[in-house]
Amino acid sequence: MSICMNIAISIYLHMMIPILVLIACNPTETEPYSPSSLYHDPVDSAFKVIENLEYSYVSRDIGHYLNCFRSDFAFYYISNGDTLNWDFDTEMNIHYPSMFWNVNMIELTFSGAEEYPWSGDTTGSTLVLPREYDLKVSLPDSVEYRALGTAHFICRQDSMGEWYVWQWWDYPDPGKDGWSDIKLLFMTPPSTH
Repeated sequence: MSICMNIAISIYLHMMIPILVLIACNPTETEPYSPSSLYHDPVDSAFKVIENLEYSYVSRDIGHYLNCFRSDFAFYYISNGDTLNWDFDTEMNIHYPSMFWNVNMIELTFSGAEEYPWSGDTTGSTLVLPREYDLKVSLPDSVEYRALGTAHFICRQDSMGEWYVWQWWDYPDPGKDGWSDIKLLFMTPPSTH
């Protein structure tokens, strides 16, 4: 081999070895799978609508959040022995602009993967997805609210085959504030005419 060829090979090896060492010492980090890092479209299963709800709540994305429901949506909770509820429009008004614009951060963790047919539907096509939740909402003045409990998401498909949350039942842990308590903080009182 010629001297020029030996010099070229030597230079090449001296350049490649540090690059290979850097690659070996700095592996590319990939984010682990997290339901809150995903938004599913289309929503072709009930668990995907729950993951979308989690994603949209934490990111405070009102469009994605409202897409988890349809006009026949109802939210239910028990207060002083009475079952109280509200509809899609009230759910929208609680979150936009009231909650989503006026908080610094929302942290939400779901646990559980259970899914079973809702007893009120003899076809078995309406599903219940119970999820334990831990919700933290931080306000600009450093006030933080926390809710712990179980949400029963009753899900069904719309006419296009997309899954959505039809009913949402909130069951706070005993002695703790529930998701409904945090929502009530942001509920605008009805206007009087």
